[in-house]
Order: sequence, then C-alpha cells, then structure tokens
Amino acid sequence: MHTPLDMPRALEIAAACLVLVGSALAQGDAQAAKPSADELQRRLAAVEQELATLRAQGEAAAAREKDAEARYQSLLEEIDALKTAGGPSQRAAAWYDRITLGGYGEIHYNSLEQPDQKQIDIARFVAYLGYRFNDWIQLHSEVEIEGSLVAPDGTGELSIEQLHFDFLLDRHFNVRAGRFLVPLGIINQTHEPTTFNGVERPDFETFVIPTTWVSDGAGCFGDVSDRLKYQVYVGSSLDGSKFDPVTGIREGRQEGVAGLGQAALMGRLDYSPVQSSAQNLRLGASFFGGGVNNGPNGVNPGIDADLEVYSADFQYSVADFDFRGVYAFEKINGAESIGNNVASEIDGYYLESAYHFWPDDWKAGRLERSDAIVFVRYDDVDTQKSVPPGVAKDPRGHRTVWTSGLSFFPTDDLVIKTDYQVYDDDTAQGLSNRFNVGLGFRF
Repeated sequence: MHTPLDMPRALEIAAACLVLVGSALAQGDAQAAKPSADELQRRLAAVEQELATLRAQGEAAAAREKDAEARYQSLLEEIDALKTAGGPSQRAAAWYDRITLGGYGEIHYNSLEQPDQKQIDIARFVAYLGYRFNDWIQLHSEVEIEGSLVAPDGTGELSIEQLHFDFLLDRHFNVRAGRFLVPLGIINQTHEPTTFNGVERPDFETFVIPTTWVSDGAGCFGDVSDRLKYQVYVGSSLDGSKFDPVTGIREGRQEGVAGLGQAALMGRLDYSPVQSSAQNLRLGASFFGGGVNNGPNGVNPGIDADLEVYSADFQYSVADFDFRGVYAFEKINGAESIGNNVASEIDGYYLESAYHFWPDDWKAGRLERSDAIVFVRYDDVDTQKSVPPGVAKDPRGHRTVWTSGLSFFPTDDLVIKTDYQVYDDDTAQGLSNRFNVGLGFRF
C-alpha cells in the first residue's frame, strides 16, 4: 500500500507512461479516422474518473488536475461538435453504415367451423428501412404487403405503413414528422407478431382501435423522467363516410393520399412505476380527437361529424406471468349526418393473462433462446353501444371472443402460434368458432 508521500510520485510515473503510450499510438494511427461519438464518450468517462482521483489527493495534484480539466473540456467540445454539426467521424461514415434493414411477417391458417371454411394466407410482409443522416436526424420507413396477392379487384394491399423523420434534439423533447402510428392502445404501435399472443390480433385492436392505424403530420415526443414518457401529434384524421355499424371506424382510416380538411390532435402518456428484474408495470393513457369530413386526395364527403377517442391500458409482468388489458371509448358527434346506422358511441376492452412455462433446463443447444407461453384472452367489442335517435341497433355490432392458445419461440424473433376462438354476438345464430395456426417473425 502506498503512503501519502509516494502517491504523487507514482501518479507522475503512471502519467508519463500514459503520455509515451499515447504518443506511440497516435503516430501509429495518424491516418485513422477521427474518433466516434461512442469513443469520445468512453474517453470522457475515463477522464472523469481520473479527475475524481486527483481531486481527492489535494494540492499536491493541482497541476495534473488542471491538465485533466483542460482535456475534459476539450472532449466535451468534440462531443458537442458531433451533436450539432454531424462531426467529422459522422461525415466520414460510409452510406451503408448509416442504413438499418429489418422487417416482419406472418403466415396464417384459419379454420371456421360454420360454414366449413379453411384457408392459408401470407397475412402480411413488412420491410423496414432506416437511415441515420447523423446522430440526431433519422429516417424510419415501412412498406407493407398485406395478403398473398395485390390484385386489381381490391384483394391484398401494398402501402407505406410508416415513413417519418425523427429529430432527436434532447431526451425531453424530440420532433417527429411524416407518416407515423397513432399512439392508441397496446398493439397499434408495437404490432410485430412476436410481441402479442394469438394468431390474429384481438378484435378490440381490429375494430375499436383499428390496427394498423396511421396518421400523416408532425409532433413531439420524449421523456418527462425515467418513468414517464409522452407523445403529442397533429395529423390527418379519418374519413367518416366509411364508418360502418359492424366494423366501426376501421374503414375510415386514410392509407393513401390523406385529406386534411379536418385534422386531428392525438397524444399519449406512458408511466412505469415499477421497473426491476423481478417485475415491471406500465400504465398508459391516450386520446384522439378530430373531424371526420376528410376524403382521399382532399375530396371531402361533406359530412358534419367529429370523433373523440379515450383509451387506457396496462401491461404487468411478474415472475413467469404476463398480464395486459386495454379499454377505449369512442364518441362520434354528428353520427346522424353520416347515416348508414353508424353508432354515436363505440367501446370495447380486452383482458389477457399468460404464463411462460418452458423449463430453463430445456433452454440449451439449439433451443438456448427458446420460450413457450400459454394464454387466455377475453374481448368485448360493441360498435353499436349507442345509436342516434330513430336508428335501430345492429345486433352484429356487439360481440365477445374467448381466445386460448399457445405460443412457442424456438428463438427470440420467430414464433409458432396456435389458438382456439369462441365467438358470440347478439344475433340469434351467433358466430362461428375458429381454430388458427400461425408463424410470425421479425428481423
């Protein structure tokens, strides 16, 4: 153990060695590219540690502390230069180093009991392309092919699901502009097949919050704190002339050239009061409000109505159990001007519990990253909760679904699913039950 008298001498020797090593490395790397932002951050952390040590030694280390302070400030200036101007290391990066490729897809087999109907479909394939212009401007885009064939008769679909720029200004305030996902519910913003149970998306997330629901516009997002996040956007709303008594607002989504006759305001808060290795709890609240007199290419249908949506959701994981649930209430002011038996109020919810039962002993070899989940979910959807005066409720609008099934992950990003669904509605004949098998992936 060094005494207080020989500590400064030891530091001087160490500092001299560092200078010699640094000089040799600098000569050997004279032609190398300038350091990256990550490397500068690593060096900054090392200098911070050195400063803490030197300050603890008092006046004997004052000169060396002054030198370390100068190097610390120099590193801060280099990092700021990278953030504000793209930096030399960013400018030197090849274009292919700035590109991110990804995607996801699903293959479904569905068997209906009555009538006896069986089908297999490549339900969707989505290709993701991201580009990093520098460390604070990023492009995110997704192109989706839905259905196995995009045909002139309207079956299948090819669309731009997302295309937006993120301007990462600060942890607390960032800007997003372009086509983005409406921040409602659980699945609309995170709908890759490996992130939810069941072959088909819940009925709630199909008709009440019609996944995938996009908007064209701009807004801001960020972290209020480590536990609270927010999103607020102004963007395109819906085409109310396409609302339906059974499918609700789903067909009103604008997926082509969106009309902006009446825009919408939307937002979301996510609060995570519990974050640990043992358990996690997230609570969410979201809203959407806007006029629905919008039509493709700006040709409006001429209706006088607007839509309000209020939603709350949660996700809770503890040990091997996962729980999630979501509720939404929708009010269509002026539904009578739309006609077509469209409801003035729509609501719905679902609750789901899941258990990860795959033994740790089986997670070895080729199945090192494997998992298996059993789950049960209950959906309740009412697209005819309340109707305008003089309009009779369509009994097909209120239905319930019990879904129970199994998800097997041979690895993190590939899932094989199977489930059985028991459907019911307010009609005399009811609805057909379903057996489903699916394969989903993301990369």
